[in-house]
Amino acid sequence: MTSKNTTTAVKKTHRRTCKNVECKAKFSTTDSRKTFCTRECKDNSSNTVKRSKTYEIPKTNHFFIYITKEVIRSGTLHVLDPLRNSVEALQALYEVVKGRMVANVLSGTELFNVAHIAPSKHEYVLGMLSAENLMIAPASLNKRHANTHANKAGVFMYRADMEIKNTILSDDKDVLDQIIDYIGLDTIIAFCKKSKLTHSQRQAAIKKLTGLVDVNNQDHAQFIALLSDTNAKTPQLVAAIEAINGAKEFKAMMKGQRLSESAMLIKELIRHAEFRCELEDYAAIARKYTRSNFAHVGLSIDAQKTLFNLLHGYLEPEMENEVDCLMYELRAPVRATEELAREAVVRSQEMSERRAAKLEIETLEKAKHIAYLKTPSVQYDSAEFEAIHFYSTDFCLIPYMAHPTLNTTKERYAPESGSMLLYGDIAF
Repeated sequence: MTSKNTTTAVKKTHRRTCKNVECKAKFSTTDSRKTFCTRECKDNSSNTVKRSKTYEIPKTNHFFIYITKEVIRSGTLHVLDPLRNSVEALQALYEVVKGRMVANVLSGTELFNVAHIAPSKHEYVLGMLSAENLMIAPASLNKRHANTHANKAGVFMYRADMEIKNTILSDDKDVLDQIIDYIGLDTIIAFCKKSKLTHSQRQAAIKKLTGLVDVNNQDHAQFIALLSDTNAKTPQLVAAIEAINGAKEFKAMMKGQRLSESAMLIKELIRHAEFRCELEDYAAIARKYTRSNFAHVGLSIDAQKTLFNLLHGYLEPEMENEVDCLMYELRAPVRATEELAREAVVRSQEMSERRAAKLEIETLEKAKHIAYLKTPSVQYDSAEFEAIHFYSTDFCLIPYMAHPTLNTTKERYAPESGSMLLYGDIAF
């Protein structure tokens, strides 16, 4: 009997530390995939809450800067009451703030302000930071209006109902953090994600341009001046960065008013009429008035003031004559458009009538010409011309060249020899 040598494989032993943070015991195992000492440790570890990536709120965004300034200006967090736990209210407010920025970019200057209908600095009321209490208005009208309040218009609360714990002092350092806590962290995060808010591009551009500018380089003098300008726009800063990097030539922003005060007031009138029924009559005219991308002739200064006061809640009986003038100016472009349409219709009718008259004259002239050709004198002259022309030629007449009045047949006339032909010739 021959015996076979049998060898058994020795399994490798692995030293492990239990992955359970509450255990972390040392153990040995032959399974290279095992990371927990016991089944109980594995089950307990799976129930632990895993750390998730936290969302970073873009606090340098212009919207949060605006809210912070308004809260400090009013001196209380109560101005944020309509925004608490409401993503929709935050989005509506964001559209107003963004609309004001777009309007100023289009005009090339700080022509427009975000005006309060119920003021935030008033002796008895506190105007809320809400889209329904704000409007984009010409800066000149807003400054002249100051902090007056009329007819209980806008969204507000009485200062007697304010709580002292929500007071904000001008020297507070963590105002934005208090704002986020007051509105709600989850609401702020949901709003930022839905509106796709990002960090301030202006601040990032200033930081980058500061690192690129060389103080000792004379060619960078215009860029140094741009950095010192507090009103410098983001597109200017980006253009300066591209110029330093050699991407393109630096050109200052072209300024020119492409959005008038009248257009913005009418745009706000249409927006506020959606939740203020007393403005619907004016908005109905304004919708026709601004049919083509808010293009219009323009309201007078007095009409702008009247519309501004109506948006602030002033009553019609208090300014009856001014309202009549505003309505007249709102309808004026409509009348002008209708008049142009009527003139176009009249011109079209006149052209049709001229074409019909011309066609009738041409038809009469043609009939007269046909009647003239059928007169005996014209037929005689035609026959005489044909006789002289055709009989004086020495070639045979081709039938398709003959006049319809001639009697052309297939028979050929052959004169007898020696007979007399026309013009004294003798036939051979």
